[in-house]
Amino acid sequence: MQEGNTMKSQTERPTRRPNNQRSTKVKRYTKQTARGVEAKRDGKPLIFGWGKHLSHSEKIKVQRRATWAFTGLVVLVLVGVILGTWINNNIIIPGLPITTVNGHQIPQSEYRKMVALKTLLENNKIFGRGGLTDQRSNLEQQDAAQKKIITDSTNTVDSLNKKIKALPAGSSQMRTDLNNQLKAAQKQLADAQSKDQALGAQISALTQTTIPLEQQIFTVSQISTDSATWLQDDELIREWEANQSTNVQSRIEPSSSAVNKALNALKASAPANSSYNSLLSQMSVSDDDMRAMMTIKVRRDNMQNYLSTLVVSPTYQVLARSMTIDTQDNANKILKQLKSGSDFGKLAAKNSQDANTKVSGGNLGWLVRGQYAQSEGTGVVDNWLFDPARKLNEISSVLKENGAFHIVQILGFDPARTVDAKTLQSLKDNALSSWLLEIKAQSNTSITPPDQNKQLDPNNLPPSSILPSSPPGQGANGGTGLPTIP
Repeated sequence: MQEGNTMKSQTERPTRRPNNQRSTKVKRYTKQTARGVEAKRDGKPLIFGWGKHLSHSEKIKVQRRATWAFTGLVVLVLVGVILGTWINNNIIIPGLPITTVNGHQIPQSEYRKMVALKTLLENNKIFGRGGLTDQRSNLEQQDAAQKKIITDSTNTVDSLNKKIKALPAGSSQMRTDLNNQLKAAQKQLADAQSKDQALGAQISALTQTTIPLEQQIFTVSQISTDSATWLQDDELIREWEANQSTNVQSRIEPSSSAVNKALNALKASAPANSSYNSLLSQMSVSDDDMRAMMTIKVRRDNMQNYLSTLVVSPTYQVLARSMTIDTQDNANKILKQLKSGSDFGKLAAKNSQDANTKVSGGNLGWLVRGQYAQSEGTGVVDNWLFDPARKLNEISSVLKENGAFHIVQILGFDPARTVDAKTLQSLKDNALSSWLLEIKAQSNTSITPPDQNKQLDPNNLPPSSILPSSPPGQGANGGTGLPTIP
């Protein structure tokens, strides 16, 4: 029985349930939406092994934020570079000193403006309205008119001579009238020929001498040097002015009306084929820049005018003699001999390098302040000679000037000695330059040489079409882009 039952359990198939009897348990299915996929962690790193814990949507957010952050950083860097470049080019570099005077820095931005003004002034002097080439053109027109008069007068003289020759012999009213006309025509011819010669000489002087000399000056080398010098000089003038009385300051410091007048004259003198504003644009400077630089020029002119009024006759003069020695060692040896009682004149005649004075024992004659400085181009000896502390027969120490070594002796003083007219006028004309030579030679004056790299930096110079690098005919950049001088 048990055996039978065992067999039955092994072979009997399980009874199939009808469909309507299947389990009523509900199977649940999760809908795989896009949001669900994004929210699911995929276990993949985002960067450098980091980000496995983030879902897909979180990774996208991080990536977007990183992209915007990177883009913002790039933009920030670009803005910083542009701003830094602008600051560097417009503030830092222009503010760098090109030279210093007694510790005061002169920035190259001021130098660039002064170069522009000096260029305009010289350009006007040669090519501007009323300038040298304009003067020559006017003279040529006058000369052409005189040549026409010469031609007409010559024809008149020839015609009158023929008429007189054709008259019957003997005196007559007709002959008298024709002779009078002939004399008038001959005088007119002679006057025209004389004027023609004078005009021709002026035209030749302008063409052969005056204009070429100005063109030698109108180059990068000369304009850049003069511009730096003017800025240095202005610093010295303003330092001196600050210690003067109110009355003196009012004579030196430019008024607004004086600056305006000078600036208007500059504009009015611009070349006919190139306007003032056009030249400013080409040189990248403004009218305000030129006004600031014109103030310096007017101050300089005022200083010259003021100092010239101080040059009078009669005036204080000194009688002196000097010797110029080639080396410091030789100068020291000669000075030692002088202190031992040796004769100054004999030593000067034997050792001085100055051929003009050695024959007279080094005699310089009577000197007005500034006279020796003008002749030598420096104020070292002049400062020593006119120091109020000087005494009769005093001998100087070795004075170094222009690479040479001088020993000077005072022979006399005259508090009110007459100055000859020629010397007086020369001293008046050069009053400022003499003063500057003496100031620059003082031991407490310190001026650093201009930085040549900054001086010749193209960013500080006008284009070569306005300011040539060399005189006409002496280089590829010679000329001005304006009418050439034949």
